[in-house]
Amino acid sequence: MSPYYKYKKESLNKKFNAAKDTLALMQGAMEEYKKSNSIYVKRGIIGYYQDFTEYIIDMCETYLVMTDNYEDGLSGIQIIKKACIYGFIESSLEKYLLAIIKLRNRYTHDYYKRERVEEDIFTYCFEKMETLELFLEITNEKIKMKYFL
Repeated sequence: MSPYYKYKKESLNKKFNAAKDTLALMQGAMEEYKKSNSIYVKRGIIGYYQDFTEYIIDMCETYLVMTDNYEDGLSGIQIIKKACIYGFIESSLEKYLLAIIKLRNRYTHDYYKRERVEEDIFTYCFEKMETLELFLEITNEKIKMKYFL
């Protein structure tokens, strides 16, 4: 294993841990929201959601760099698709991640519809992310991200 690959693998693992921590914070905020119905907690959930999506894209991008499959100028959606093609994620996880990235993109770019998109994100979090668990399967030959719902 080259030093560069080892460095990138460690970098990917750090990003993964940050994503897992952010997911846990989001899930904790969701539990708090059920008790309080607080607008502040609701906004926190959306912030954690956005951070989580950024970590996911960053991890997929790092994987593509480590495997020499990275291209400049790709969108988050294209990065997720390439990560699936090159074996970092399986197709069911790809579909799941594409859905959360598309929602994040709507939130970021459709600011004039922000209230509606916030509700869509909030609903998605409670319906699809409340029990989400991620883990990395790491061997000397490959790294693969897996999930449980």
